[in-house]
Amino acid sequence: MMLNLKLSECRKKLFKQFFILILCSTLLNCGFALRGAYEMPEAMQVTYIDPLQADAQLVRSLKIALKSSGIKIVDIKTDDVAVLKLYKEVKDKRIVSVDSQGRAREYTLIYALNFSLIAKPYEFEIAQQTIRIERDFIFDPEDVLGNSRGETELYEEMQQDLVRLLLLRLQSKA
Repeated sequence: MMLNLKLSECRKKLFKQFFILILCSTLLNCGFALRGAYEMPEAMQVTYIDPLQADAQLVRSLKIALKSSGIKIVDIKTDDVAVLKLYKEVKDKRIVSVDSQGRAREYTLIYALNFSLIAKPYEFEIAQQTIRIERDFIFDPEDVLGNSRGETELYEEMQQDLVRLLLLRLQSKA
């Protein structure tokens, strides 16, 4: 009786291990992979970021993301490095709807960035282009402080999305 109980437990453990093995091999064979670093163009291996009119936080986030993708960021612009120019960063909001008293109830927040990339030694260039993100924001006239905090948080999220979209655009040119 005791032998049958131990044999049953062994079968359950063996079945669980077999099931996990099948699940793992299925995930590996389907092409699933965690997103790692972005594959940047070879011309960008050493890059200078020219922030012309960009927010310091955006530049910091971009530097961190590029460094995590294996790009060396330099502080001095020379002829032998790629230059990522951030021309114009725009944060704006547009009223979408108003209430019966004419007060704004819903906004569309807009975050846009113009950029270009030039790497003279590699004769590599990405012409000036714009990335634009829009998000809707509901305004509660009873909670002005909360609205301000929510709007700030939404712009921060949009900034992270903007950095990811910029890296995807750069990666697509690799």
